[in-house]
Amino acid sequence: MRMLKILTVAAFVLVIVLLFHNGPKQLAPRYSAATEVKSDGVIADVQQYWCPINGDEGTHFMLKTDTGILEVHVAPRRFLEGNGVSFNKGDQVSVVGSMVVYQGHNAMIARKVTRGDQTFAVRQPDGRPLWVERQHYYVR
Repeated sequence: MRMLKILTVAAFVLVIVLLFHNGPKQLAPRYSAATEVKSDGVIADVQQYWCPINGDEGTHFMLKTDTGILEVHVAPRRFLEGNGVSFNKGDQVSVVGSMVVYQGHNAMIARKVTRGDQTFAVRQPDGRPLWVERQHYYVR
């Protein structure tokens, strides 16, 4: 009977460990001006999904360049939609952003995207996101 209790507790602990352990976690990469580059290409695909880089549902596109496909993390969907900005498959764009490694592959965190004669800034030159509202504290 005692052995059954020990096995039950051990099985319970094993289940808990397996449920909460999904392997090593990767922290979301941060924008760095030191790794900033410019990439030109054609948008091969546009995707909307939750992104740990911006902490919201984000707009991402796969940019087909001369050297291959590059995943570009643009900005939260609500920020782009609120400013009347959208991207479509087939758009010819130029992206300035920070190169990062995310989930084992090269990616870019966009700072600005140029399409034709329009440039859409999504981050400040130092990489701070434009969609983050500044909080104002008032002293009375």
